[in-house]
Amino acid sequence: MTIIRGQQQNSQKPIDRAAECVRKADVLLIAAGAGMGVDAGIPDYYGGIQRAHPRLADIGLNIYDLSNHTLFAQNPALAWGHWVTRQREYMNIRPHVGYQMLYNWAQCRKRTVRVITTNLDRHFLCSGFAPDDVFEMHGSMYDAQCMYNCGANPWPLDTTNMPSVNLNTMQLLGSPPLCIKCGGSARICTALAVDGHWNTSNVEVARTRHETFFREMSTDRTLTVLEIGCGTVMAKVRVEATRIVAEHRMRGGQAIHIRINLHQAHIDEHEDNISLPFSALDALRTINKLLVD
Repeated sequence: MTIIRGQQQNSQKPIDRAAECVRKADVLLIAAGAGMGVDAGIPDYYGGIQRAHPRLADIGLNIYDLSNHTLFAQNPALAWGHWVTRQREYMNIRPHVGYQMLYNWAQCRKRTVRVITTNLDRHFLCSGFAPDDVFEMHGSMYDAQCMYNCGANPWPLDTTNMPSVNLNTMQLLGSPPLCIKCGGSARICTALAVDGHWNTSNVEVARTRHETFFREMSTDRTLTVLEIGCGTVMAKVRVEATRIVAEHRMRGGQAIHIRINLHQAHIDEHEDNISLPFSALDALRTINKLLVD
């Protein structure tokens, strides 16, 4: 763990408090943003697409060009080439040890653990978390949907048998997936940066399950929200974590909000808010050591 001396002195007490709050939590909500996957080697687009996917930047494209419903209609080979490349990159990256630590914390019988994330890597599921306990707010890039809203439910892609991609042009070298119901064009079933046609049916089931759980949670239960790597550019998870904390407090319950973020750890002043300016893995390792010692 790499921490400069001043940072260690300033943050040791908050880390101690964070570990104790995790230990005492009746309900632990893990709210994970892109920073959670960075330590595993997944690019977070911090600094632009040139850093995350230089081949695409060299072609002259940005994330809004690529993560765009219109691209699937106008150039499906490029659209699918981009997403198939991302699928294969993510599938070749193993979750870092922090995911296993979180899973181990979830095994305590007195503690209920839920996860919300906008990440598309599925690392929580790969680490053993039950699908019903994970709310993937942006859907799944491993599922597809009809481009024409024919009524087909989203379906899982056969990722192992997708065509190859020309890494110079990023074009899919083969026929892209077609709708399993109408035979028309298909696209990735995730929230695109430029969208208006995302089939959210699967996500709405998960959203309802998530919202019902926290709405019906007894105020006798202590809630700890562990917000990890959620920035302000894509603030959806940060906003949702803050909402859940505020609602539990408003109903008279105790809610601790721990914000782990190497660059944007500031959190509103409150006796039960804790700011940890570390990377995801550094913070989780430190908390885990305090829990097991």
